[in-house]
Amino acid sequence: MGSFATVFVSEGRGGVVLKQIQDPCKDAVAMLMKEHDDLLTLNSVCGGSSQFFQLPRAHGSYTDYYSFAQEVGIQRTEDMGLPPHALYVMQRIWPVSHWLATSIRDLFLPQPFRDQPPPQLLARLYLGNGTSRQGSRFVNTENFPLSADRIERLGLPADKIAAEMGQMLASINFKAGRDGRDIEFVLCGHPENPLSKVPFYECIDFNQMRPHGGSAIVIVSSMVSNDPYYPRPWSPQWQAFADAYLATAAEANESPLAHDVLQKAIMVSSHYELLGVAADTATTEEIRRAYRQAALKWHPDKWATSPDSQRDAAQERFKLSCAAYEALSDPDKREALQSGKD
Repeated sequence: MGSFATVFVSEGRGGVVLKQIQDPCKDAVAMLMKEHDDLLTLNSVCGGSSQFFQLPRAHGSYTDYYSFAQEVGIQRTEDMGLPPHALYVMQRIWPVSHWLATSIRDLFLPQPFRDQPPPQLLARLYLGNGTSRQGSRFVNTENFPLSADRIERLGLPADKIAAEMGQMLASINFKAGRDGRDIEFVLCGHPENPLSKVPFYECIDFNQMRPHGGSAIVIVSSMVSNDPYYPRPWSPQWQAFADAYLATAAEANESPLAHDVLQKAIMVSSHYELLGVAADTATTEEIRRAYRQAALKWHPDKWATSPDSQRDAAQERFKLSCAAYEALSDPDKREALQSGKD
């Protein structure tokens, strides 16, 4: 259950979910119908069985529960007990397969979880996080984060995933004309075959998307405000992501805008996002405080006993954090960066 809508899940392979608004006001109904229509649009211009990242299929929208019940033949005596609010029906997203959940449990979950059956989970593909530390007692097994190093340890193709993210985001940006705000890229289970050992990937959650109006900074803002799915300019997967993004934009005759998006993403990501501060509103004190936190987190001494790949990545992040602070703490350099954004 979220603040906007509640999702009801049906069982059985090939099952569906019902997403129903909680508040039946006109604005909420309009938002729900827009989300359904956006999903139809994305499937028509970005979807297809050959796509690496699949999109859930939208099956229909209804202004109230009774219209839905009548269409699918639910009798009053078999009423599901849902409130009479607007809803839409879409394809269900399944948890990762048993064999992959077992690998995630054995490789990444704390010891108490390893004596239990593997959890049912979706895995979020966080290529923007290069490394993840093990050992935390606090684990979200429903939406498990897979950083780039975890993806590679599972034997999954990080560069391929990055390229396909770039292709999907560019399709959303330049074929559907949407900014891609708050979309998610997940590793999940096959919708038809629960025993499949072939990883299945989906792009989901489109309720925050808006038209970008040809503005590069609107697209970039959506990219950097999202969870860290996309590779960052300093990460090994960035080039694969950028190349696929540009190639897909060229198919839509949007190469100049796509180049502008990536240039602005590099500027913003390389400084503000490294320190985790807002580009437009961060104060000098907030930047100083964020730098101190980043320097402590990524200081080489803290990673001295980590595996070589993690130690090298931390050292690189430490150097980049120092460079970011040097740029943002200087008023003239920060002003130049800001003017480059606009």
